[in-house]
Amino acid sequence: MDLKEKFRANFREILEETGFSGKNFSVLAACSGGADSLAMLFLLNGLREELGFTLSAAYVDHKLRIESGDEAKFVDKICQNLGIPFFPLEFEENFWQNEKNNTEERARMKRYELLFDLVKRNNFSMLSTAHHLDDQVETLLMRLFDRGTGIKGLSGIKPINSNSDFLSNTENSTFFVIRPMLNIAKNEIYGFMAERQFLSDTSNFDTKYRRNYYRHKIIPALDALLPDVPYKENLGRLAENAARESEIMRELMDDFWQDLKAGNAENAIFIPRDTIKSKSCDFWLTAFSYLFSSTIFVRSGDHRSPSTKTLHDIVDFIIKTDPGNANYNPFVFERTKEGVRIM
Repeated sequence: MDLKEKFRANFREILEETGFSGKNFSVLAACSGGADSLAMLFLLNGLREELGFTLSAAYVDHKLRIESGDEAKFVDKICQNLGIPFFPLEFEENFWQNEKNNTEERARMKRYELLFDLVKRNNFSMLSTAHHLDDQVETLLMRLFDRGTGIKGLSGIKPINSNSDFLSNTENSTFFVIRPMLNIAKNEIYGFMAERQFLSDTSNFDTKYRRNYYRHKIIPALDALLPDVPYKENLGRLAENAARESEIMRELMDDFWQDLKAGNAENAIFIPRDTIKSKSCDFWLTAFSYLFSSTIFVRSGDHRSPSTKTLHDIVDFIIKTDPGNANYNPFVFERTKEGVRIM
C-alpha cells in the first residue's frame, strides 16, 4: 500500500471512530512548514473533495527563532495556492522572558492552548497533527528508558484524542485531535515530499533536547544494530496493543471508582476499611494510577498519573487507620478508622 492509500485508509478509520463518516465536518491542520506537516496538509487536501470536508491550516510561531516569521509566510503562500484558509498564531513576546527550562514541554502546552482556542472559536471538528511512526518510536523509547513506564505509557501517541483528554475545562465544546500518519514512517514522508519544497527547523538537530538525542543518536544506533528487524513497526504494534488493553483497564477502573462514589456527596469517593484490606498494594497502585488520569473524576489539570513514589505514598496513607489528612493534587484525602474519603 502506497503512502496515499495508507493515509486515506487511516483517515477513513478515524472518521468511522469519531462518527463523522458521511457527515459534514471541518479540519484544522497544524502546519509548521516541515516535511511531515506539509505532507499531511497535501494529503488532507487531496481527500477534502472526495470526503466533503472543509480544510484550514495554522502555523504557530514559538518566538524562539528569528526565521519563524518567514516560515509563517511560506506556509501561508502554500495555503493560498491550495485555496486553504490560513491562521497564523504566535506566543506572547515575553513568553520565554523568565523561564527557558523544560522548553519542549512548555512549548507543547502553549502550542495546544493556542490551537485549541482557534479550534473552539471557529468550531472546527478536528485538529490534525503530523505525528508519524518515527515520533511514536521516539516516544516509546523515551518512556521505556527514561521513565520505566507502565502499560498506559506503552500506549504511546494515540491516533485519536478528545480535547477533554488534554484539558478538562472544555466549555461544552468537544472536538478531536487526530493523527492520521502514526503508521507512516519518516522515510515514506520524505519520498512523498521529494519533489516538493519544505522547511527544515535547525532546532530539530540540537541534541540538548531529549527527543532530538533519541532521534539522532539512539535510533540510528538501533538502525545499525538491527538492520533486519522491523523494530519501528513492531513498536507501533506494541503501542496499539497496549492502548487497547489500557482502555479496557480504564473502563474497569472507572466502574470500580464509580461504585465507591455512589451514594456519597458529589465528587466524593469513600473507600471502606474492609475494601482497603481486601485488595493488595499492587491493586491500589494501579487503581490510583487510573483514578488520577481519569477524565471522569479529575476536574482540572493534565490528567496525568502521579510518580511511582507518590502512588506508593498514597497507598501507605490509606492502609493506616489513625485519623489523618493528605493533599495529592487535585484530590484531598481524609482518613478515619472507617475508611478513606477522597474529595
